[in-house]
Amino acid sequence: MKPWSISTTVRNPERIRNFLKVLKFLEGKSFNTDNQEKYQILLIQNKFYKSTNIPTKFQEYYDNPELEMPYGVAEEIFYHQNYQDPAMRGRQSVNPLNKLGFCIAREREGKIVITELGNRFIAGDYDIGYIFFKSLLKLQFPNPWSDDFSEKLGFDVQPLIATMRLINKVNKKSDKRGLTQTEFCLFVSTLINYKLIDDYTEKVFEYRKAKNKDKFVKDFAKIFYQTKKPTEKQIKNFYEYGDNIMRYFRLTKYFKVATDKFGADWRMAA
Repeated sequence: MKPWSISTTVRNPERIRNFLKVLKFLEGKSFNTDNQEKYQILLIQNKFYKSTNIPTKFQEYYDNPELEMPYGVAEEIFYHQNYQDPAMRGRQSVNPLNKLGFCIAREREGKIVITELGNRFIAGDYDIGYIFFKSLLKLQFPNPWSDDFSEKLGFDVQPLIATMRLINKVNKKSDKRGLTQTEFCLFVSTLINYKLIDDYTEKVFEYRKAKNKDKFVKDFAKIFYQTKKPTEKQIKNFYEYGDNIMRYFRLTKYFKVATDKFGADWRMAA
């Protein structure tokens, strides 16, 4: 079992538009291995992706934002990383664009296509709240294009709708509306099936009443991951994935963060 996420590659959802604009250059071509690598190189060339290991001789391109990077330089930076599977980097970068319905770019699915919603996003003919609401409204798991969140793993959920229902049920039972950041990370990133909504509503209140919050989280992780000893990484994933989901959901404008005596409180916008 694992939490769901939108993208841990593109953590800031506002970068999605830049990734999509670069993919537009490859529209109509096959998303084969060569073009997967080329896509990642183009992201580097346009400075929308910064590799971890930058040769010193190329640092000037990052120190001077106005200095344009030649394709050959970007290519050398890319291969300097010595990736075991270089093409995989391109697949990872395009994954959130596919998942959010902005494009169809898959190795065995013909030519790269930017969808109508994706083209509107690129053109600037959009309200960002509308774009991401329409996109996330269609997001569901399992996804026939991905093995990550399959039916075999228990996935059966439309995350945006399920999250709204969870928050609504919590609001009906409490004067403290919405979910705190920790509650959101725990109970939204692991909400992999709509049938869990009622159970998770109760767990929110169990968490609030728990005197030892750390113990609650560990016990919750044991159940979710089906293990006696969840690792630190598994627990950390709740928060990393939850933070990622928050960033995307907030762009829909159906959610907002309010600060009150309870601290940061996620709630649906009025």
